[in-house]
Amino acid sequence: MPALRILLIFIAAAGCTTQKIEYRTRPAWHYTMSNTIKNEVTRDDGTLVKYASIGGQNSATVQEYLDSIQLEEVDELTGKLTLRAVLPEHVLSQLLTCLRDRNWDLLFDQILSDEARYYFESRENGIAEFRYFFINNRRDLAKVLQRMIKGNAFGDVKLIDEGSFTKITLASHASGDYKFKKVTLVRESDFLKLYSIE
Repeated sequence: MPALRILLIFIAAAGCTTQKIEYRTRPAWHYTMSNTIKNEVTRDDGTLVKYASIGGQNSATVQEYLDSIQLEEVDELTGKLTLRAVLPEHVLSQLLTCLRDRNWDLLFDQILSDEARYYFESRENGIAEFRYFFINNRRDLAKVLQRMIKGNAFGDVKLIDEGSFTKITLASHASGDYKFKKVTLVRESDFLKLYSIE
């Protein structure tokens, strides 16, 4: 009988495995960027990563609207990429991607507001000034944009709505030594565009 008990304990112990589980958070607006984001992911080493959203959830009506918008769309015939931004975080992320990829044409054509584009186009060396600004301030801009994106879920960012304009600033306790302190967006029809960076 003791041998049978030892055998049963051995079988039970052999059948048990340990699985590592990590719990992580992800800003709620990430879900609006892609419909394919999963809440549970298994890594190659077998670790199960479970995500929970932070920063609030959208109402069913708002989420349905956001799900109906294609934030990135490629024309099958021309290959032209069209970017759309519904939330301020969308513009910040698109701008950050253009800075990373040094894609100044996409930034100029798709992210800038009509008024900002007109400003640069109407100046004698406006397009060169535009490129010079973003090339020379690339790292400083990336730092503040990343801080704004990360800080939004934790109250480190102030969003001020002024009619068709939305001003994004870092709270005083989070502003640090950033060269740029404010990003202003403007609503053009249903979407947000970059108006200015100060």
